[in-house]
Amino acid sequence: MGAVEHLKALCCLGLPPESAMVAVAPVLHEIIPHDGSRLALVAPDATITTGYSENPASTAIFRERLWQFMDDPTALMSLWIPGVRAVAIGWALHRQGGDYLESGYYREIEAPLGSCWVLDAMIGDGGRTIGFVSLTRPRSARPFTVDDMQRLDGLRPWLAHAFRRSNSRNAREEDEAPIATAGATVLSAQVVLTSDGRIVYQTSGVELLLRILTGEPSNYTRYVPVSDRLPAPLLKILRQITGAANGTSNTPPRMQVSTAYGVLTVEAKWLVPAGTLPEDAARDPKSCLIAVTIELREHAIAYAARVLRESGATPAQTKVGIHLALGKSRPEIADELGLQRSSVADHTKKLYQTLDVHNSTELGTKIWLNPKQDEARQGVFPAPVLRTTGFVRDKPPYRSYAIVGKRPDEHAAAAGLRLKRPLAMAQLESPSS
Repeated sequence: MGAVEHLKALCCLGLPPESAMVAVAPVLHEIIPHDGSRLALVAPDATITTGYSENPASTAIFRERLWQFMDDPTALMSLWIPGVRAVAIGWALHRQGGDYLESGYYREIEAPLGSCWVLDAMIGDGGRTIGFVSLTRPRSARPFTVDDMQRLDGLRPWLAHAFRRSNSRNAREEDEAPIATAGATVLSAQVVLTSDGRIVYQTSGVELLLRILTGEPSNYTRYVPVSDRLPAPLLKILRQITGAANGTSNTPPRMQVSTAYGVLTVEAKWLVPAGTLPEDAARDPKSCLIAVTIELREHAIAYAARVLRESGATPAQTKVGIHLALGKSRPEIADELGLQRSSVADHTKKLYQTLDVHNSTELGTKIWLNPKQDEARQGVFPAPVLRTTGFVRDKPPYRSYAIVGKRPDEHAAAAGLRLKRPLAMAQLESPSS
């Protein structure tokens, strides 16, 4: 039950709904073992507004194919509208037998993503669906059961609280994660472009990250064409790196963008033939390609909650610890959390003992300057993805290219980095305490 209590506390931290979707995904794995999570916010007309998937290939496949199965009575998606209207749970379980494994839906949607068995739940608020959670398992695993459905059903009120959109006037400001305290990378992707902005190839996670950059909806219940325009941040990065090459700009080709999901880091590097000197490449930048890496880093509060939990804090101590790390005084924390000051003092004392710190300054240092936050990630450059289909080519056409200033073993890691799943911690008192 430790993971359940931590999930409940996480749902009550006041994160933006998009950041909450990212934050709860790792904990859901502990409560209901599964392979991947898909989460989304749903509008009153049953369309999806924003979504997050742990599998970075989902976005492209959903955009290209999902809409074709909305009216197919043999497909799971034919139950989408009734499921939304009924705030249903487990509404696709009965379809995952018989001819399901021979269906076009499984062949075109789930099989390419390595998933098979699906457990879906609509998240309701005030009698209507506001969100959606889908857990998947591969074909080699056992299908979901009624017991799994009941466990997920018990979490729905808490997830509803997490996915509820704030009515505050300052909702836009509240949705922006503090850039300086961005957490670990939860999703990473790359796109290779010419200096004039033409895409040469991209990894499978790019489309979701570009949608986050532009704020476009993730509704795939209807046909959505591929955008033929680059987002403004990518165009700005291209101008910065080409300007640096021809001497008209000294701005580093790197930026951070605060979004409701967390902080996006965008960085550009020249791709040049191995052994080429940077100054030689700068003389003719149009002859070289540009690799842009985009990383989504978790919301600062979600990151702090994860670090505290992995360090052994209980959910109640975690809530107090987050406020302490943000520089708030104990009276302020007591008022904000609705606790007695003596309770705050008790949680603080036990938290300091658990983390082996002596004051809030040391606590903040342990959280925000955690040496594990930016662990070195090594690997080869990901295989390119066809712009038209989203499928990976067998052989990268730019194998002989290298990032200037880096060895081959220091190339960016493949897309789809997932948060390290937190360890199960001790059970806590009520999450409202």
